[in-house]
Amino acid sequence: MTRSGLQQDVINLYRQGVRNAMSKTPEARQSFLLHLRYNFRNPPLRQRDYTAIEHQLRKMSRTLEMLSESSTQRISISPEWKDWWAEEVYKAKTKPRPKSTIPESSNVQEQGDKEDKTQVLKKDEDGRDRDQWGGKLPGHGGT
Repeated sequence: MTRSGLQQDVINLYRQGVRNAMSKTPEARQSFLLHLRYNFRNPPLRQRDYTAIEHQLRKMSRTLEMLSESSTQRISISPEWKDWWAEEVYKAKTKPRPKSTIPESSNVQEQGDKEDKTQVLKKDEDGRDRDQWGGKLPGHGGT
């Protein structure tokens, strides 16, 4: 997959932050990782908001430069950030798993009798999903 320069910058900065966190003591590592996660996800930015993304990149690069110094051994994490992370973990663990599209029965007769009325799949003649974006074009607000 080809990534834009801005996407590559974000990924490289995040990797640099993870390497920085791994260079700290095991006791302080969790705090550095939580700081990194929180600051990369907050404030939530849209993909098309280039100026805000560039601003956050500059801000985080300065912060990571400061935190990567050997004199920085610990970082304080607010209870709000800990609550935020606990909520994110809870959401990930309770996220419903998608139902399998493979029928349970291998009998062709029984497959024809069963109809899944919850979802209608539009297939082309090759059997591929025609409606790959779910009725919305990416980045167009559903037009």
